[in-house]
Amino acid sequence: MPLAVDVKRTNMRRLARSPFMARARSVAFVFFGSLVMLLAARSVAHAHASLVSSEPAAKAHLSVSPARVRLLFSEEIEPTLAQLSLVADDGTVTRLVVAGDPHDVRAIVAAVESLAPGSYRLVWRVVSADGHPVEGSVIFWVGNSAAQAPPVSPAALNTPSTWGPTVIGAPIVPAALRGLGLGFLMAVAGLLFCLVRPRATSEPVRGGPARLATQLSIAAALLLALHLGAWIMNATPDHRLASDSTSALLASSIGKIEMWRTGLTMLVLWALAIARRPRLALVLAVAALVVSGASGHSAAIDPVWTEPARALHLLAGGAWLGALLYLASYDRDATDTFVRDSLRVSTVALVAAIVVILSGVVQALLFMSSPWDLFRSAYGAVLLAKIAGLVVLIAFGAYHRYRVLPRLAHDAVGSGSFTTTIRSEIAVMSIVVLLGGLLAYVSPPHHALAHTSSHVHTFNQ
Repeated sequence: MPLAVDVKRTNMRRLARSPFMARARSVAFVFFGSLVMLLAARSVAHAHASLVSSEPAAKAHLSVSPARVRLLFSEEIEPTLAQLSLVADDGTVTRLVVAGDPHDVRAIVAAVESLAPGSYRLVWRVVSADGHPVEGSVIFWVGNSAAQAPPVSPAALNTPSTWGPTVIGAPIVPAALRGLGLGFLMAVAGLLFCLVRPRATSEPVRGGPARLATQLSIAAALLLALHLGAWIMNATPDHRLASDSTSALLASSIGKIEMWRTGLTMLVLWALAIARRPRLALVLAVAALVVSGASGHSAAIDPVWTEPARALHLLAGGAWLGALLYLASYDRDATDTFVRDSLRVSTVALVAAIVVILSGVVQALLFMSSPWDLFRSAYGAVLLAKIAGLVVLIAFGAYHRYRVLPRLAHDAVGSGSFTTTIRSEIAVMSIVVLLGGLLAYVSPPHHALAHTSSHVHTFNQ
């Protein structure tokens, strides 16, 4: 009996030291670490700011001029980031001085001078929980007037609703910087995951993959820092960095998330370039991606479901992209280990692709009110382009796994052509990541339908 117990203990010790258990521990560590970071980010997320009520009420006919206007929203509003303008029926625009309501943090107020009889449009602009400007208007009449509702446009208010050039309503510069910055961060996380996992040989990976991880971390830190500035320029009412509204924006929930993401990405660079701690860099990169799950539309639309789905989407996409970069930058002289590592990394890419698809489906179902939104909205058009890119990537992956890798296992001479197709797959994935950055700045149909009373149709009342 003692001999049997000793054999059992020996087997358990061997199992604990096995590559499978090492991978299981790594996965568990990353999962629970991600869960903690997600809960921390989740605690500062709210919902889209929508107009609940107004004084004067929409389409109200007042006998006398109001002394003030008051707007009540669905969430806490920072007055410094809000704009109120009054447009008369003759086109005259009066910018009002906005203040917070001392009795309700969800309301803003502004004093109004005596208004002559006529129609007026009260135009408002606030920053929502996802960091994007939300705007609308309320029409009311003063006195016995039958004047038509005054028109309004961003040009009439002398303040564009977005900063810089736009495409399908999204600011190009912040969207591109977000897509590129997150893409490089995802690549760093995925590449580090491939580097620190147990390999076919005990020798550490040097040269190409390790050097590439450091270079990618530099690009990620720089681009996300630039995105932080571009996001501030887009979200603040005056589209300036040096203003009181900038401080208020950074102190908001979404501002804290943006700063956390940028700060964690810079720590990734420090861990790789200075401390030389790739495992620590991986943990920091995972944390930055999980925090990113609580930004954008996920912070405003069904965050209980969309934030975890978004975090998983980014993590899996990073594992997929990192696996491709790992193979593309592999040492060409290490033929035997290249074949073994290709088979290992291909499994990582396959699992990651499945998670990317499932988490993407969850987000699409929650962001859109109907499958037809894919064909009748700008958000749907970009999403369709992203889906097309994913289909191409899946075709690449199937070709590599079931046609190329079996041949490499018997003849490693074809590793050069394999690397060429891998680089083509990386190019397609880069386009998909950029489309993801654009999606973050395009209003989803769920948002438009949920707030038609305050965001879309009010300009046509």
